Order: sequence, then structure tokens, then C-alpha cells
Amino acid sequence: MKTAYTGWMWVNQYVENSEEFRNQFIQCVKELSYLGYDYLENFPFLKKHFTSSEVKKICNQYGVSMSALYCNLSEGLDELKEDAEYTTEMGGKYLICSSQNWPEDQGLDSPADWDAVNKDAFLCNELGAYCKDVGIKLLHNHHSYTTVCRRPEIDAFARQTNPEFVGFCVDDGHAMVAGVNIIQLIKDYADRIEYVHIKDLDLTLSWRGRGMSWVPLGLGTLDLPGFFKALREIEFDGIVCAGLPAGCEKINHFESARLSRLYLRSAQGL
Repeated sequence: MKTAYTGWMWVNQYVENSEEFRNQFIQCVKELSYLGYDYLENFPFLKKHFTSSEVKKICNQYGVSMSALYCNLSEGLDELKEDAEYTTEMGGKYLICSSQNWPEDQGLDSPADWDAVNKDAFLCNELGAYCKDVGIKLLHNHHSYTTVCRRPEIDAFARQTNPEFVGFCVDDGHAMVAGVNIIQLIKDYADRIEYVHIKDLDLTLSWRGRGMSWVPLGLGTLDLPGFFKALREIEFDGIVCAGLPAGCEKINHFESARLSRLYLRSAQGL
């Protein structure tokens, strides 16, 4: 397995300040390279501040690569195709997408929106075919509090998408939040899993909202050894991407990435 980290945390507050965005992105690449990550992942807002060739040059300079852009299906097909082209040009391997975010007042006890699930599956089949044409693979991520996040929704989405065009990016943290058994999900969709998001969380930090109380790997309560055991049992040999999407206000991005890298190296040999 190879390691990656989600680099958007360094830059997301500077989306409207191109100079600072560019500086922070370069700092992110330097720090993740120093920590020994193989890849980094980012959001499509990278397109606004860098050409794809600039991204590739910066990553090459510091010995890391871009693994993927992470997008949302709400962008629409035309914009998503641009994301795919940019990903290919910067040397990425995957376009990772999540379904549309739920409204803030919608909880996990709400009924499934099967029309929306069907719509997402149709869109992903078309987008996935386009991704294949430009040389990358489309992956869907079951982000909590989105159209496709609970097990029945994941299963319905899987049935309606072509494995040739649409793979899966599984996520232990969002599975936990949404009540999905991640070990069983890995077993059931072993042939479609091509990328992994790994998180840890501390359920006592409920004030962070919607159960997403993320902490660096090894500092929380998730069964990370069991998660890796399941991945090894299906002979997964792809990219494992850590990150700290929200919370952890008392730890800076470098330190969060360092602690997670320490866990991956010392506990999992990566």
C-alpha cells in the first residue's frame, strides 16, 4: 500500500487569495514530502490558482505525486469533466466524487431518496466513461450525510453503476458515522475498492457536529487494526489516504499529518 494525505486543509481558507493559496499549497507539498507521504489529494479549486503543469512540476520537485481530486457530483457533468481532464494533466490517477450534501437539518434517520440515488448512478456511469477515455478512474466515496452514505443506498448505487467505469473509495470514518459496517463493506465490494480514506475519531468530541469528531490516526476509538486487516485480506495494494477534514483546532496541519504518518509507519508498516 502507498500513503497519501488530503492537502486541502492548508489552502481552503485562501481560495479568494491566489498568492497565499499558491504559497500554502507549496508549503503543503514540502511538508507532506518531508513526512514521507507518497501522494497528496486536493479539491478542484486547485484549478483556479495553478495550471496542471505547475502542479505537476511542484510535486516532482519535492518527490510526491497528486493521487486525485476530490469533487462533489453537485458540480454538474461539464465541470466534473473539466476536473477529470485537469486530474489527468497533473498526473493524477483518480477522480473521487461524493454525492450531494444533505441540508444541515437532515439527519441519518431520514428516508432514502431513491430518485437521487438513481440520478447519481446515471451521472457516475457517464462521468466514469469519460474518465476512462482521459486515462483515469472515477471512484465514488460514501461520505456521511450525502445521498449515498448508508448501506442500502450504497448497495443500490453499486447495482446501477458499471464497475468498468465506477470504482469505490471506502472510508472507515464516514462509515462509522453513517452506521455502515466497514469490514463487511470491504468484503462485499472487494473487487471495486481502488482507494481508501482512513480516519480516526473520538466520539466524546460530539460538539464538533454530526459525529465527525476526527483526530489523527491512533488517537481515537476506531478499529484501525481491524480495518487494515480487512484490506490485507482482500489483497488491497492501492493508496491509503489519511486526513483531518474538520475539528482538531488545537493541532496544526503539519502536526496532524505527522501523527497520522507515525501511526501508518509504526503500526502498519507503511
